[in-house]
Amino acid sequence: MFVKKDLRKIPQILADASQRAASSPPSLSEEGDDTSSTPPTKKAKSTKNEIITEMRLGRRAPEFLPSCNASILLQPKFRPALDNLIQLSLY
Repeated sequence: MFVKKDLRKIPQILADASQRAASSPPSLSEEGDDTSSTPPTKKAKSTKNEIITEMRLGRRAPEFLPSCNASILLQPKFRPALDNLIQLSLY
């Protein structure tokens, strides 16, 4: 199965997830959690208002440069994006 790479940068992905979290009700999807295994790119194209519960940011090491750390994830403006996460992959 071919998975298309998300061409957005990490700040764009986090901003989109924050916007979805702010516009959606605080509870997770009511119809079930069966979509949590899909990557954010696929979820973004299939349902634009669904809360993201899984982020796969692996193989994006150049985006964490020059400081080589994940401090971008800890910025207060991106907190809503991380509130509903069940899984965060940085590998």
